[in-house]
Amino acid sequence: MARRGFDDVAVGEEIPERSNVVDRAQLVQYAGASGDFNPIHWNPDVAQMVGLPGVIAHGMFTMALVARAVGEWAGDPGAVSRISVQFRKEVRPEEKVVAKGRVAEKDEASRTVRLELWAEVERDGKTIQPIKNGEAIVELP
Repeated sequence: MARRGFDDVAVGEEIPERSNVVDRAQLVQYAGASGDFNPIHWNPDVAQMVGLPGVIAHGMFTMALVARAVGEWAGDPGAVSRISVQFRKEVRPEEKVVAKGRVAEKDEASRTVRLELWAEVERDGKTIQPIKNGEAIVELP
């Protein structure tokens, strides 16, 4: 996608959804990239021993999926100056994470936009939000 311009963005505009079905290979790749080899992310026996339903995705992996959607929307990942989220639920392998967001406000003086962000997963016939109350600040030309 081409780089977005400040004047082309409207408050209330939704960013394109980005989905990703989490698989174990991604979890192993993320563990290697992040250095987080906690066995709850790759060993189902350990995950269950500590009370989890099984292996779960790294929270920061899920956040990275949301950040990727923001960078793609902006047309330049370097335009994202800040991102924060609340981790609310675990994400399990084979679940589809859908990153979502919308433009909450524009700041003319700094030529930045603030996005509201969240992620959704369908589980047991219900939509849950493993990421809620997210926010990104994006600098646009």
